[in-house]
Amino acid sequence: MTDELRPGQAEMSRLTTTLRITGESTSVVSMQAGYERQGIWRGSDTLVDGDPRLQVDFSSGSALLYADSPQRQQVGERVGNTVRLWSQEYRIQRQWLWPKLRFTVTVGERTVLRVRERFGRNGGARVFDTHSDATLDPVVTLALLLLEGRPHKMGLGRGDSIAS
Repeated sequence: MTDELRPGQAEMSRLTTTLRITGESTSVVSMQAGYERQGIWRGSDTLVDGDPRLQVDFSSGSALLYADSPQRQQVGERVGNTVRLWSQEYRIQRQWLWPKLRFTVTVGERTVLRVRERFGRNGGARVFDTHSDATLDPVVTLALLLLEGRPHKMGLGRGDSIAS
């Protein structure tokens, strides 16, 4: 199963989350964009890309997903272990390895994402190894990681204000 999934690495702090997929030159970046909101940009330079492609909003009590182009519209939500995003349904299966986070995401019977926290929180950052389906949009991959990793719940620690 690992052979059909592409490896990557994500680093999550409360303010910034960066996902880099092995073999791809661009990374996907999420930055805090208001109270309990994470805007996701494709590419590492948010000034060049303009508005975020996707915004994850935790402030309503349930996670809602919005597209910011051409105008803000809801494109998904999380209800329990199911995430609906752009007319696709994803199921999250959690496997907690205390204190590390481990989970998989499936579409039907097919696994499209596996995430494992590599080591404990170090200076306010959490590091994850990811394996995602080659057809899974990296923006969606990062959104699923944010929904499960919950950076909006993380306390401020050393390194939280450093964009990586």
